Amino acid sequence: MAHINSAEIPGHFFRRIESLKVLDLPSYSFLPESINLLINLRMLCLRGCSIEDITIIGELKNLEIFDLAFSRIEELPKEIAQLSRLRLLDLSWCGKLKIIPPNVLSSLSKLEELYMEGSFTEWENGGVVGNERRNARLDELNNLFRLTTLHVHIPDVHMIPKHRFIETLDRYRILVGDYDYLNWYSKYEYSRTLKLKIYTNISSNNGVKTLLKKTEDLYLDLNGLEGIKSGLAELNNGQEFSNLKRVDVIIRMKESEPLPLFNKQTSHWISNLRRLIINGCGNLEHLLSPSVARRLEQLQCFEIVYCMCLREIIFTKEIVEEEEREDVICFPQLNSLHIKGIPDLIFFCSGNFNIEFPLLKELKIEDCPKLKEFISKSSTESGMHTLFNEKVAVPSLETMTISKLSNVKMIFHTDLPPDSFQSLRKLRVSRCEILKNLFPASIAKHLLQLEDLSISDCGVEEIVSEGKGVEDQPVRFEFPKLSSLEVTSLKELKCFYKGQHTMVWPMLKKLTTDGSGLLMRMGLEDVRMEERKGNGESVLVVEEVFPNLQQLELRLLSDEDQFPPNLFNHVKVLKVNGRFGDGFPIFPFLRKICNPESFDLECFSFRDGLPCKGDVGTPSRIKKLILYDLRNLQRMWRTDSELGHILSNLQTLTIHWCHDLINIGASSLSFKNLTTLKVSYCAMMTNLVTPLIVESLVQLTTMEVSNCTKMTEIVAQEGDYHQTIVVGKLKCLKLSYLQSLTSFCRGSYTFNFPCLEEVVVESCPKLKIFFDGVLSTPQLQKVNQGFYDKKECGAGDLNTTIQQLYIQEEKDLTFSDTFPELEIWQRNPREILELQNIGKMEFYKCSSLEYIFTSSMLLSLKQLWSIEVKECSIMEQVIREDEEEATAHELKFPQLYSVKMESCSNLTNFYLGSRALEFSRLSDITIAECPKITALSFSISKRSGKVIGEQDVEDNTAALFCDKVAIPNLEYLTLSSINIHKIWHDPSSSSLTHLWSLRVEGCHNLKYLFPSFLVKDLVELYVLEIKDCNMMEQVIFTDGLGAEDPARNHTIFSILHRLSLEDLPKLTSFGFQNYSELPHLEDLTLTNCPLLKTFISRSASGDEPQIHQPTQTNDSAVLNQKVVFPHLENLYIQNCDSLEEIIELQGLTANESQSTSATRSTMAETVTTKFVFPHVKYLGLDKVRSLNMHTTQWPSLEQMEVIECPKAQIFGEVEIPNQQPLFCVNEDTFPVLQELTLKTSDMMKGICDGQLSLQCFPNLKLLNLQFFPQTSTTLPYSFIRSLPKLQKLVINDASISELLQSEGLSHKERHTSAFPQLKELSLSELPELTLKTFEPSLLSFKNLTTLEVSKCHGFINLMACSTAKSLTLLERLSIADCELIEEITSCEGEDLQGSIVFPKLKYLKLSHLPGLASFSLAHHSLEFPVLQMVIVTECPKMKNFCHGELSTPRLEQMHLTGDEDGELQWEGDLNTTIKHMFDEMNVQNSQVVEVTDQLHQMEKGNILGCL
Repeated sequence: MAHINSAEIPGHFFRRIESLKVLDLPSYSFLPESINLLINLRMLCLRGCSIEDITIIGELKNLEIFDLAFSRIEELPKEIAQLSRLRLLDLSWCGKLKIIPPNVLSSLSKLEELYMEGSFTEWENGGVVGNERRNARLDELNNLFRLTTLHVHIPDVHMIPKHRFIETLDRYRILVGDYDYLNWYSKYEYSRTLKLKIYTNISSNNGVKTLLKKTEDLYLDLNGLEGIKSGLAELNNGQEFSNLKRVDVIIRMKESEPLPLFNKQTSHWISNLRRLIINGCGNLEHLLSPSVARRLEQLQCFEIVYCMCLREIIFTKEIVEEEEREDVICFPQLNSLHIKGIPDLIFFCSGNFNIEFPLLKELKIEDCPKLKEFISKSSTESGMHTLFNEKVAVPSLETMTISKLSNVKMIFHTDLPPDSFQSLRKLRVSRCEILKNLFPASIAKHLLQLEDLSISDCGVEEIVSEGKGVEDQPVRFEFPKLSSLEVTSLKELKCFYKGQHTMVWPMLKKLTTDGSGLLMRMGLEDVRMEERKGNGESVLVVEEVFPNLQQLELRLLSDEDQFPPNLFNHVKVLKVNGRFGDGFPIFPFLRKICNPESFDLECFSFRDGLPCKGDVGTPSRIKKLILYDLRNLQRMWRTDSELGHILSNLQTLTIHWCHDLINIGASSLSFKNLTTLKVSYCAMMTNLVTPLIVESLVQLTTMEVSNCTKMTEIVAQEGDYHQTIVVGKLKCLKLSYLQSLTSFCRGSYTFNFPCLEEVVVESCPKLKIFFDGVLSTPQLQKVNQGFYDKKECGAGDLNTTIQQLYIQEEKDLTFSDTFPELEIWQRNPREILELQNIGKMEFYKCSSLEYIFTSSMLLSLKQLWSIEVKECSIMEQVIREDEEEATAHELKFPQLYSVKMESCSNLTNFYLGSRALEFSRLSDITIAECPKITALSFSISKRSGKVIGEQDVEDNTAALFCDKVAIPNLEYLTLSSINIHKIWHDPSSSSLTHLWSLRVEGCHNLKYLFPSFLVKDLVELYVLEIKDCNMMEQVIFTDGLGAEDPARNHTIFSILHRLSLEDLPKLTSFGFQNYSELPHLEDLTLTNCPLLKTFISRSASGDEPQIHQPTQTNDSAVLNQKVVFPHLENLYIQNCDSLEEIIELQGLTANESQSTSATRSTMAETVTTKFVFPHVKYLGLDKVRSLNMHTTQWPSLEQMEVIECPKAQIFGEVEIPNQQPLFCVNEDTFPVLQELTLKTSDMMKGICDGQLSLQCFPNLKLLNLQFFPQTSTTLPYSFIRSLPKLQKLVINDASISELLQSEGLSHKERHTSAFPQLKELSLSELPELTLKTFEPSLLSFKNLTTLEVSKCHGFINLMACSTAKSLTLLERLSIADCELIEEITSCEGEDLQGSIVFPKLKYLKLSHLPGLASFSLAHHSLEFPVLQMVIVTECPKMKNFCHGELSTPRLEQMHLTGDEDGELQWEGDLNTTIKHMFDEMNVQNSQVVEVTDQLHQMEKGNILGCL
């Protein structure tokens, strides 16, 4: 055997070793000619070779084993057929192999093993014969009588031959269907594996049946109604599959027919089922019977996802047979259970059954808003909405994920045995709005294996509940193995545990939480306090609770004073995420709670450098600093900053996505220990550092800069710098994706890099030379161009190497009237075309070009991937064919990926000529503002020289795409403001199977978008947007499409996620009148479509008019009949004047009226909610005048806006004929609605005309009421009562005298405060509102943090002093544009005791208050202990801030303009500053008066003089 490495082999190498039998040439790029002399060669291995032509191998007639795996061949030469002794051929993972000539495989008569996994799939269909054949057919394998092993991918189940080669196979791995290469990566346990996709009837396919009988390991993917029926019929036909040892089944069903999947007749194959995945199950409400569930003895993985009608997994209510009366169902081998996206699921199993999962390790339950209990209980406790009770056993469960279960109040029942979940290692719970706690104390004390715990976005009030049998002694909670803990966004959380307790987290290493509730949420509120000896300062001892904590992540920091000192003294890694809040003193805060080695600062907004105020003390131990997504940060260091001192130990600095940062200029002290500097995605950065800073980087070893689009140089040019700049320890320099970089430094300096060993330069297209001055790199040996490409750097000459890379770098060329390249192009284009690797060409404002290329020019542009043409006023074509170039061959663009033609007023087409166009890789086409373009290509007749198709243009029948333009991989198409009449015309004009995004705007001649025959090809369409097309009547043109046409019943737009129809004044129909399905639609926008009357029409199919016949009906619908939106999340409808109904419920189809008994039993409750949008999170209705809503349930709706919809009533409890409310509500209508905006001209009718007796908005947190100025009114108490969790109230532009009316209320109601959880209140343009608004007996302000009042001219003062004293949590107070207000707080008629303290107020704004004299006119004390910002503007009568004593210990300045960056003033204290401002204003006013008087006197004198 000879194994030869990749060194070059001489051409005559094999002349003297003709007897060689085994040869291994891995990863070779060529074959020496003498290889044909190896006549005795038995085995040849060319694995990973890049040889294009292996024809010579056909001469090795004695070859028995030929291994070409992982090679780059594109075609197997026909000479391989001469290898008549070949026993093994390995073509696996030849990803480029597209051609195997006919009869090559059939000639290899002794072949025993054929391996083709991850490789050839272009099998010729059996219907192609004779000279038309280009590729091999599967039936050629029938001639291989000795074939025993086959690994192959067959694209379609109907291509499997019916003949004998299948019968001879002993070992095989066969994929049948549209699998991708990743499906080959499996763990193969058995020698005969079949992966089979069935989407149609296979009852007559004997080849499939033979394979099924022989298969040991079966992966079955059943798609669609026909595929599921046929696949299950084959498995259940009574034949024994004796060889079957493992079965995996995936079922995907979207059709409406309720097809039972499993029943008693299910064959014994189900006992071998290892993996069962149900992805959609039509209208099935139940999946398994107990008897079928018990037969799943080998099931290891069970997934049920996106089954829209499923109510239970195991249904037991109608089971009466004797054998079903066992009360235990066991899944003995189940390891993983995943349930997701089932909106109607109530139970996993109902009835009196216990379910056991003895080996279950992983459980995920997500997005099941109606799920109450995993196993239902027959007792009265079934209404507790507890997920797990004693009827389910999961003793081995290690990982559990619970998410978006809107109906679950508790996860673990208090009666569960304490050790029920003792094996749990990872628990993640999120978005469970009404969840009250995480687990009871009995369970929590036994979670000794728990390692990872996360809970976020839930309604949890306590982490651990007391449960039953609460102990009198303090409870000790210890989580001995927990290493990661996340507790975030728990707005209702009050404590960790109500009772007395101690807690220990001995192994906790990572903690993530909200800064605002850290102490409470972590249970630290009860951690004991000790006194530090010597100074008496009390400190929180946390080491006992988190002794090994290493990483802390805090989010939404707001108050640096909430943390005791040295809270986390042992933390090494600190991450702080501000969610883009305003910056506060980060580093003093940081030093207060801990002193980490690594600090990540993310998502803050800083206006003037990183904030650093106060006593900085000794340098911190921060060695690693990461700055990520810091907005408004233009410079890191202020001129007076102590940051350089604080970060003097910094070793690693990483900056990502700081778009406003100009450079990292700093003091030399700050970088003296820096070893690693990484900067990326800083859009405004033009250079990185100055020469002075570079010299201070004495320890720097690694510098990486990438994706900074405006960076032109790394080291800025700063005047004359005559010293040699030595970067003494730099070893690695990486520069990548810097589009504007022209040089490392443009100054005439001397750079010395004595240790530089590695340079990477990737995608820096303008970098022609590294540095123009004196450069020394003695240790540099190579320059890397990306990850794989390496270029040797001879003699340390970095500049020469960079120049070579520039020549080879893909070029982006721009041509314009002002660019010299255009002159060269017009004179002699060859000078440009001779440049290598032109990748992108842009022509911008080239006013003298009529066209760009001729056909022959394109031969030099083999790497061209992008063409952009913009504002070329006289250009008519991009490519024009000269007569002498005319040929019958296709014009090919092998690499062209993107074409953009914009604002070219005379452009008529992309190509004018006689040749067909082939764009094999074209993916993105944009045509905009080109009014004369009518077709992508026009043909010229070779005989007459006339343009073919001009008549079509005149007749308005020309289409943009024709049959002479092949674009098989089109993904993105954008058409804007062009006058085309059709986009597609002929069925063969374009392939749309890969179209992902289609956007059409301002095409006023289009009457429709798609012809019906193309709709079935839109299998990958993800985004569809149509806007401002004045003549469009239909999206899908259905003229002449009969009821029997298969296109009518085809599932269209199967993966469409976004649909937007805007400004379509003539649109009357989306398309098919009887059936459309949009199973994955997430976003739907409908705006300014005035002729639409019904959104979803449900007329009975028997009454439907034929589409091709004109009818007199007015039933125009956007999406007709059975449109289902199972994944819709955002729905917005605006200005659709004729829209009357979202869902028309005039009748049920025959299938629905003939439902099964199980279905009929629930028909009464489900008929009105048949088309509930189960996942809609946002609903916007704007100026929808005639709309009626029939549904009463919005289970996932979180945000709703109703704007100027002139219904008699928006919310009502019952429907009244001819007076239906927009929403007929009950307590289940909006279970998770959090934000509600109402803008209506009549508030009483807008909210409710009468009383709402139920809590219809149990989770509403934000209420925004706008525009009801007509009648003076108040908020109805019944409506207020339905908002128990309201946190923010906004009222704007209303005639409202009181927020709440006290008249008519009972004694109990008058003394029950409304809005007990209100945190933010904003009142604007309420002229009738008075002080009664803030009457404490009706409104609770104990939790108020923000109060904003503007343009409320009825106020003389804002609040009584007693009310002011109750605002203990108020943080922001803003009063503006209130004409009559004289003081903010008024003590008139009150006997005030003590001071008025605003303990949390940080921000105070008083603006445009012409009558304001003082914050308070009374002589009492005011205290603002944390007030940091005061803005006072245009308050001309304000002489002082208050008349009594005033305390503002943290206030250092006052703003005199309306914004926070405006003019500052400070005179030592707030009262003095206000008085000084008042005096200055009076001086200015007196000067104005004096000047005005002088002008009057002068004018008077002039008049007298004239007289």
